[in-house]
Amino acid sequence: MTAQELLDKLLDSYRQSFDITRPFQVDGHAYDAYAAFNVTSAKYVLVKTAELWRADCYEHTFFSCRETLSREDLDIFREEIVNYIEPEIVREGKTCMEKDHMYTYITGVFLCEQGVPKELKKDICRFRFFKNYRFGIRGYSEARLLVLDLKNHEILGNRAAKDLIKGYKKFF
Repeated sequence: MTAQELLDKLLDSYRQSFDITRPFQVDGHAYDAYAAFNVTSAKYVLVKTAELWRADCYEHTFFSCRETLSREDLDIFREEIVNYIEPEIVREGKTCMEKDHMYTYITGVFLCEQGVPKELKKDICRFRFFKNYRFGIRGYSEARLLVLDLKNHEILGNRAAKDLIKGYKKFF
């Protein structure tokens, strides 16, 4: 299975819950696809105006098909998160998140046809981005990194993507 075929299969499963854009530009860098998701949960008593609590949750997923992954690719993704994705896409240019924000996941999914170099596997596992808003009162943003090695049928990810790895195993 090629990376594009797997990407199409993944996007079909995402299509039910996510808004998908193909291709997608992030600060001049092209991704094969972008999927956005948001959900609001609320608890109220008798009428909706008597709201007890509300929680807004978001996920922004960026898909990229590659021959192989390099350290430079990881550095570029981290820079894009810090300089563009988090301030412009997640916060929408505002100084802080809205009142009821709980969490936002920024997920990078890299599909590599020719495998991943051994020296890069530790860097993938150590990849980290985490940002609290107003000491956690307005929630947080966290980056999840997932690398699908099609040559060796292996799924790699950082600590935040641990739950995603279990879900993606069904595609292999």
